[in-house]
Amino acid sequence: MKQKITLTALLVLLTALLAVPFTFGSTNSVVVLVQADNVETAVSIVEAYGGEVHEMLAIINAVSASVPEYALDALATDARTVAIHEDDNANVAGISSDRSEPERTSHIEATFPEAMGVDDVWEERVNGRRIGVAVVDTGIARESWNVRRIVARYDALDEGTRTLDPHGHGTMMASLIGNNTQDSNGYVGIAPRVNLIDVRAMDAEGKGTYTDIIEGLNWILANMDEYNIRVVNLSLLGGISSPYWADPINQAVEALWDAGIVVVAAAGNAGPEPMTIAAPGNDPFVITVGAFTDNYTPEDFSDDYIAPFSGAGPTEVGFVKPDVVAPGAHMLTYAPARSAWAKENRDARVWGNYYEIAGTSSATAVTSGLVALMLDENRDMTPNQVKYALMASAQPAAYADGSLAWSIFQQGAGRVWAPAAVLAPAEGEANAGMTPGEAYVGPVAYRDGEFILVDENGDPLADTEGYSWVGGYSWVGGYSWVGGYSWVGGYSWVGGYSWVGNTDWDEWTEADVWQSGYSWVGGYSWVGGYSWVGGYSWVGGYSWVGGYSWVGLTPYAE
Repeated sequence: MKQKITLTALLVLLTALLAVPFTFGSTNSVVVLVQADNVETAVSIVEAYGGEVHEMLAIINAVSASVPEYALDALATDARTVAIHEDDNANVAGISSDRSEPERTSHIEATFPEAMGVDDVWEERVNGRRIGVAVVDTGIARESWNVRRIVARYDALDEGTRTLDPHGHGTMMASLIGNNTQDSNGYVGIAPRVNLIDVRAMDAEGKGTYTDIIEGLNWILANMDEYNIRVVNLSLLGGISSPYWADPINQAVEALWDAGIVVVAAAGNAGPEPMTIAAPGNDPFVITVGAFTDNYTPEDFSDDYIAPFSGAGPTEVGFVKPDVVAPGAHMLTYAPARSAWAKENRDARVWGNYYEIAGTSSATAVTSGLVALMLDENRDMTPNQVKYALMASAQPAAYADGSLAWSIFQQGAGRVWAPAAVLAPAEGEANAGMTPGEAYVGPVAYRDGEFILVDENGDPLADTEGYSWVGGYSWVGGYSWVGGYSWVGGYSWVGGYSWVGNTDWDEWTEADVWQSGYSWVGGYSWVGGYSWVGGYSWVGGYSWVGGYSWVGLTPYAE
């Protein structure tokens, strides 16, 4: 009888244990982004395999969810699953304190607006009035210079709004975009009357996840009309772990672009070597911004130069990036007094709560402000028209004989120039023949030790002398920044060359290499036969190895 009672008790206990649901968030589960044809299907897939949905990400037809590790293979092979992505990390496009001029003053003086020609635009009373600029970052603190101009807030971190920007980066970017404090020459922000939309997706350490960033972008898409959101500033960096079109943040920014929102993204701070453009700046549709310095002489262009930290192209699939360069050194900006960044960088303080910083995040922010000015003066412009006009009006650095002082992979179309971009924008369409959501390859090939431009057949383009680059960082001085330097294809690269194969990104073995013809081993060939040699191998884990390598993120500019 005793044995029978014991056996019964064990059966009851076993039944109870089997009835306990799987505990998500344990070491046996992983957070992933699951894409399907629509959000509802993605939810059904996750639930079918014992997962727990966290966020709905309609902008990319996906959900963020915790899924048991043992179920990942089955989930991935489910016919309803379009793709599964790790919930990767991203950082703010790291800024460094600019200590090159430690002298303190009794006033503030911003020189970057003059270096961009913005003061000429202000004289025409163009100031970004009522243009909505969304800042996807660490938050924006409530300060006297932005009172009544932060028209909306969204917290993707779900931490509430008691401390609006504990890190400080988001407020600094907002200051560069739209601080209406005046100095002797005008303002210390580029577009002093823009409306700011605070989309907090990065934490007090300046870090964020793909889930939170995409959630913020999803909110922007859903609320763009209510707050007249015309520009999105992305001074943040993610690593390159796939072709741009397979990256879920890039998919989200293309959805914004297609909806009529201009997306401005940082080139990254891993320069000066080639192939150091970060995501989402590697997306061919968006405006990607590198950094130059006016060398403390904003009215003398001859001694300006590309900042050594500025990320350089081409991208992983052969697009020319950055698109333009903007001031990104000794940038005067406002940092909240109690923010983590301000506390750690007191030696960068100039006066009061104003600090000098450097990085492509700053260059991105001032370019977002310039785009707001363009849209204030030309309110019906589309994102492709804005990008075309911005690049067409840019001034490349060139020597007296017309040859470029910097490669197009370092300076893009050149330094942004506000008077032409805002007051007399060139008419045309960037990204001609390209459709958001489709996969494209750019016109850059690596041959005989240098990057060159080729056509759809892989043949070198004519009339591109000076566009090749062997890498390295050199500057000889004595050049001028001039306008009107034509790129082949009218800044559009004539369609971008479509990808016709399978866009799945498979994990490779060490024997698999990126071969001539832009071939992904396994038969996914690029049209055209562009030859890549020199150690650009994708190996297991999707990390770059060989001559032009980077892993993960670059949190600081210098």
